[in-house]
Amino acid sequence: MSIEDVKDRIVEVMIRDLELNLNPEEVHGTSRLDDLFGMDSIAITELIIGIEKEFTIKIPAEDLSVEIFLDLGTLTEYVKKRLHDETTMYREGQDKTQC
Repeated sequence: MSIEDVKDRIVEVMIRDLELNLNPEEVHGTSRLDDLFGMDSIAITELIIGIEKEFTIKIPAEDLSVEIFLDLGTLTEYVKKRLHDETTMYREGQDKTQC
């Protein structure tokens, strides 16, 4: 999945789960999430849950930091990395069971 696909899906999750009245085209990779959406702890929690469901990933509590949610670009990069890491772990687990 490309970084652009990840970004587009995150924007869809934001608009849907946070019930934002925005068009996806209005959201840019450098848009600060707190400025654009007025992100508070409840909104961030809803966004995390939405992203976990959308991408079938788990975001560990120790990874949660303000830096991840600074802007759409940093959040997209983080989700892309989680997707890669979890896919790699899944494949390694599959290889071990096939031995």
